[in-house]
Amino acid sequence: MYYPEFESAFEAQFQKHTASYPHAVEYHRARFNQTIQYLLSSILEQTDTLIQQSETKWAHTEEIVGDILYSGEITVEQLFALELPTQLTADRDFETVKTKLYETKYYPISEHLNYISFPPALERKAFIGKHLNCFKEKSHFCDLGFGPGVLTAFILQQDSSWQTKGVDISQYCLQHAQRLLRKKEVSERSALSIGDIRSLHYPDDTFDGVIAVEVLEHIPDPETGLLEAMRVLKPGGYLITALPVQLPLLMHLYDFDSPDEVLALYEKVGLKIIDFETKKFQRQSGSFIDTFALSVKP
Repeated sequence: MYYPEFESAFEAQFQKHTASYPHAVEYHRARFNQTIQYLLSSILEQTDTLIQQSETKWAHTEEIVGDILYSGEITVEQLFALELPTQLTADRDFETVKTKLYETKYYPISEHLNYISFPPALERKAFIGKHLNCFKEKSHFCDLGFGPGVLTAFILQQDSSWQTKGVDISQYCLQHAQRLLRKKEVSERSALSIGDIRSLHYPDDTFDGVIAVEVLEHIPDPETGLLEAMRVLKPGGYLITALPVQLPLLMHLYDFDSPDEVLALYEKVGLKIIDFETKKFQRQSGSFIDTFALSVKP
């Protein structure tokens, strides 16, 4: 609804009682008008703060939004019309989450939007970027749960000799990521497919690097997924992971209670940890911790 339409509808509502209760109507109209003025002033203040952003931030937002519109085959109006799936239930069943969330056009687009300004998403990308110097020319990567393909594209853009494969459970993520990689002109060095990270179709000791960022908590048995990641990783190859702690979302089928539990999982499967970081982030319902790790397969 545009503001002129709002004003007409607003006044039409009050006209229903103006004749019978003129003073009450005048009081309520003034009260609501005061609230409207406050909200409009607040919006203007937020707009001013937005306008003062650096050119770098404007360029970053321009790139991400442009990528989303292209990859999602969507307009800005359609972007804001997308609705969060509301059919997920507290039982947090994998097939339910897959059907009601991952198999919707909303999912890859919402994940891609996080790379505009959502601190955990930006931190994941930064952590990967910090450790890409571990990899040599012609390295072969596997991105597990590639989502919208942002990290896959980022890795391929760093070295023209690198190649990636990857799996994701979502057909919509596959379509979105493939379009993004074409837009970034790196698709000829990638091969993405539908798959479950607990049962990968790659041979043993295939990859120089495996990326499993914010994916293991989406399955009820993270250890199984981690062991599969290790199986397809070459001896001496590097695994980059990110796992949230104390973040019980409906799409998260396993809740890690502490960074120590995450470390214990890595040690249990035999990984040698090179770098392990924890960062605390705020969300509407409280705070949570994200863990980031670079490990090597002995």
